[in-house]
Amino acid sequence: MGEVFSANVPDIEKWRSLMKSIAEITDNSVRDFEASARATLDWPGRDDSLARDLRPRDKKERDGTTETGASLMLAIAGISKALQVNADAIQRAQNDNNEAINNASRKTGKH
Repeated sequence: MGEVFSANVPDIEKWRSLMKSIAEITDNSVRDFEASARATLDWPGRDDSLARDLRPRDKKERDGTTETGASLMLAIAGISKALQVNADAIQRAQNDNNEAINNASRKTGKH
């Protein structure tokens, strides 16, 4: 006997929606970080020895944090898209099978 195939499309849709929300939150967090970081850009100073030492490290850390956040947002958005594609494929398969069953029952009078 063949294996049973089933999936709960509404649950997949819920997870997709949740992942989409998390991606949006991550994107907003990256934007908030960048805005807040700009406000502190002058903290290490501009032209003294401390500034010459700290500014490159500060820039590297800011850039790294922004890149990590953006990568995380893209990864989560990718998962959300994959869940949507999966849910659509499952829903299509379920609809096609239900239609085939209904067509067969109309022809034979049995369900």
